[in-house]
Amino acid sequence: MLLSHILGWERHQLYLRGDELLSAGQLNAFESMLQRRLKGEPVQYILETKEFMGLSFKVDRRVLIPRWETELLVEYVLSAAEKREEPLSILDLGTGSGVLAVSLAVYLPKAELTAIDIREEALQVAAENAKNYNVSDRVAFLSGDLFTPLDGTGVHACFDIIVSNPPYIPTEEIQGLMPEVREYEPVSALDGGRDGLDFYRRIAQQAWKYLKEDGFIALEIGYNQGMSVQKLFLETEAYKRGEIHKDLAGRDRLAVFHKRQGVERCWKN
Repeated sequence: MLLSHILGWERHQLYLRGDELLSAGQLNAFESMLQRRLKGEPVQYILETKEFMGLSFKVDRRVLIPRWETELLVEYVLSAAEKREEPLSILDLGTGSGVLAVSLAVYLPKAELTAIDIREEALQVAAENAKNYNVSDRVAFLSGDLFTPLDGTGVHACFDIIVSNPPYIPTEEIQGLMPEVREYEPVSALDGGRDGLDFYRRIAQQAWKYLKEDGFIALEIGYNQGMSVQKLFLETEAYKRGEIHKDLAGRDRLAVFHKRQGVERCWKN
C-alpha cells in the first residue's frame, strides 16, 4: 500500500512492473513511511486516506480512523430513507472526519445535514472531506458539545434522522487497546467513560427533543452494549421502540430508537 501510494500505481502493477527501479526520491519516501509504520503508526494516517462506503476520505491524527462496522449505520439510514419523502433533515452527532455526514450527503442528494463535533480540529478535516465531494452547501458544521450548538443559535432544529457514532469504550479498557489505536488515535473519540455509556445517557435524554414526530435516532454501539443502551433510551419513555442490529460477526453494533408520538414536539423560532 505504501509503495503503491509513492509510485501512483495500482497494487497489481507492483507485480507486473516488479523489475523497475525506484528513484532516490521514491526510495527515501518509502523508507520514511516504513519507519513510521514500524513505530506503529496506522497506514491510514501515513497515507492520510481511508475508504468508506466506496468513497475516499482524508484522515489524520486529528480524527478517528473509520471502521467498516460504521458502514452498517450508513446503510441502515440509506435503506430507511428510501421509505421517506425527501428532502430529509439529518443530524450527525460527533462527526469526526465527517464520514457519516458526507457519505449520507453524497448518497442522498436532496438531504440537508448538520454535523456537530466538540473538537475544532476534527471539524477542519470533516469540512475538507465535504468540500472534496462537493456537498459543503448541504452540510453545516457546528462546533460544540452534542446538542449545545443547536440551542446556542436560538433555533431548536427539527430532524427526521439523528445519527451518531459516539465514544463507547470503557475508560479502563483504553490501555488494553492495540498500540496503533491507543497511541495514535484521539482518545476523546474512544473514551466512553467508566462503563462506556456516558454519551448514550446524555443522548437518550436529549435526542427526542430534536426529532420530528416520526423521526428516529441510529447509533453505533459496542459489541456487548445492546441491552444497556436499549434500557437507557426506553426508560426515558420518549421512544416507542428500540432495535438492536448485529454486525457480520453477530455482535451488537447498531441501535435504533423511534420517537414516541405525543411527546413534546421539536420546534423552530
